Amino acid sequence: MENKSYPQKGDIHIGNDVWIGYNATIMAGVTIGDGAIIATNSTVIQDVEPYSIVGGNLAREIKKRFSEETISRLLELKWWDWDIERITKNVQHLTGNEIDKLNG
Repeated sequence: MENKSYPQKGDIHIGNDVWIGYNATIMAGVTIGDGAIIATNSTVIQDVEPYSIVGGNLAREIKKRFSEETISRLLELKWWDWDIERITKNVQHLTGNEIDKLNG
């Protein structure tokens, strides 16, 4: 393979709070947005929007995890950058549906 060059498609970028199912394939150059879910056995060839659920071969958006308003709020909060004490204090709200009660 000496003196051979191969096309570069770019790095894969995985956001925060992303779930990737077993045996999913993510192609080079793809960005997975914060909070996205990639279904098992999916093949992802294009960028995935934040808080979207995608699946299939080729992966397509199935639905959004939350309303656009809630997604905007979560992206603004960036709770994954909080210190552990703040996360622990808010764990009930982070794991429930009470995003408005988060102490941001």
